[in-house]
Parts: sequence; C-alpha cells; structure tokens
Amino acid sequence: MSSRPTVPLTIITGFLGAGKTTLLNRILHAPHGLRVAVLVNDFGAINIDAQLLVSVAGDTISLANGCICCTIRDDLIRAVLDVLARPQPPDYILVETSGVSDPLEVALSLRTVNAIHIDSILTVLDAATIMDRGREFELARLVWNQIGMADVLLLNKIDLVTDAQRADIHAEIHKISPRARILETVACAVPVALILGAGAFDPQRLLERPPQPAHVHEAGVHDHDHDHDHDHDHPDHSLVFSTWSWRSEQPLSYRAVRQMLDHLPEQVYRAKGIFFFAEDPERRGVGQVVGKRATLTPGDAWGAAPPLSQLVVIALHGTLDAADMEARLTACLAINQPETVLEKLADKALSWLRGQRG
Repeated sequence: MSSRPTVPLTIITGFLGAGKTTLLNRILHAPHGLRVAVLVNDFGAINIDAQLLVSVAGDTISLANGCICCTIRDDLIRAVLDVLARPQPPDYILVETSGVSDPLEVALSLRTVNAIHIDSILTVLDAATIMDRGREFELARLVWNQIGMADVLLLNKIDLVTDAQRADIHAEIHKISPRARILETVACAVPVALILGAGAFDPQRLLERPPQPAHVHEAGVHDHDHDHDHDHDHPDHSLVFSTWSWRSEQPLSYRAVRQMLDHLPEQVYRAKGIFFFAEDPERRGVGQVVGKRATLTPGDAWGAAPPLSQLVVIALHGTLDAADMEARLTACLAINQPETVLEKLADKALSWLRGQRG
C-alpha cells in the first residue's frame, strides 16, 4: 500500500516591492484547476474580486475556485500544517516570504514537514532596481542570496529598463547562478504552468551555504495625535530592517503627498499608503514607493469605512529619522497648505461683494 503523496510547495521570495503580491494575485485568478493554498504575512494586499470571494473567516479567505489564502502569524510550520489538515487539503501550497527574508532559512524550516515537498524556490526581481541593490553593501548579500537560492527567477518590470541594462542584469545573475532559469515579465504576467510544478528544487543546495538571516524589526505603536511605529535597538542580526508608520484622520493635500512620495529619504526602500485627500474625499488614494519610483493612484470609495490615512515605510534599522518623517507627513495635511494666489483673489472678491451688498 503506497503512502499518501506529498503536497508540492513553492517558496516565493524577492526584495521589497519586486512584485510578489502581484504574482500571487495572478495565480489565484488563473484557471489552473488546482486547489492552491497561499500563505502570506498579510492577505490585506491580495486583490480578490467579489465574484471569486466565497467567505472570510478569521485569518483565511476562501475562494470560489477552491483556492484559499491564509496569513502567517508567528509560526510558518503551524500555518502549513493547518492548511494540510483542512477537510479539502490543497493540491499546491505557495509561501510568500517577507521581502527581506533569506529563502534558505524558510526552506530549512519547511524541510521538517514530511507531508510536503519543496517544488521550487521562485525569486521575483525588480529589473529597475536590482543593480542598485546589488551595489549597496548592506543589501547585497541578501539580494544575492535570494538569487543564488532560486530555481526560477522572474525578472519583473522589464519594461522599465533598456536592452543594455537587461543584458547587464542577465550577466550579473549568471555570475551568481550560472544555470538560473530567467523568465522576463511585465507586471508578473507569466503562464502559471511555468512556475507551478517546476520540479526544479535541489535539496543539496541547502547544505552548500551557511544560514545568513535577515529580519524585519516591527516596533510597537505609540499613542500620540498620530500613531507611529518607532525603531528600537535590535543588535542580534547583521541585517535588520525597521518599519515606521503614520496614521491620521485629517484630510491631506494630494499635491503635497505626491511631492512627499517623490522625495522620500534615500534610506526608504519601500512604502505603502492609503490616503484621505481633501480634493477627492469620497475615494481612497493609493500610494506605492519602490526604490526611487513612486505612484499615487485613485482607489475604491471609502463606503461605510471612516476615511483614514495610513503610511508604512521600511528602511534599514537605525537609518530613518522618525522626527523628519513625521514633519514630512504633517506638512501634507490640508490645513497646513499655503493659500494659492487664486484662493486669495477669490476671498478678496467675495469680501468685496459682501461689502457692496451691505
């Protein structure tokens, strides 16, 4: 009597903002016919439309196509065992790691679960920033480890680089991983068949490099007029990232936020925000910053939810000036914007008309 077959699992890694969540959204919406379980740090970023959504219970989203999406809280192994224990266990498991995780550590942990087998490690790269990241001493080891451990590499955002830059990226990748399988993509548009069931994982590679952990340091929230996450000392790791967050119920100026996102400190590697704009109070504004690229687009209507601006930035630990960040955001409040010339003229005209009527 044969034993029950193990469930294949793909580890999706890549630096902050490379496009991992975009890839997951594509997989969840694709007609692959598999019950896929996606394990993420937070499924709030997963875009599930109403036609695909079945239910949300606790930390799990159930989808009409049989897929589920679960959040990883404190224990990755427990999350994997929980989805395997469901009445209808998945045909395939995807684990999205933190953008500053070393895939070796994740793979070593998952190798202890007998009911699964690692099918592949897939690394998503941002073509527009990968060369810069490789030159930054603090990040080079992490980024090259993510490349070196990959069975499949998605070179994403290829539309943002020239042919010469693309050739340089390929050359650098092949210095680290001579046999790397590179798939070039825009917005992670790739046939699912090329990444699910790749069967390329080689366990021997886990023994070829000692662990080199990198961690994100999450700070606690302090009670002020605005809420912030602040850095605290965390000396045990050679590469530590910190988050800083800001929230406000006051409306912001679109133009001021646009300028602020375009000129964030160089220490900021990633930023995500939802904004309440005075110019368009009925809809969310959605801000994204990856390296030196910033976008600010209209989002969904607030609906019954009270408008609330929230921004989270990620930087190397100890490099971000919290007071400076607070000042930048405070300056974006609508009440802090200087009057324009037209506004002043309009006020003068209105005052003159009132005087004439009086």
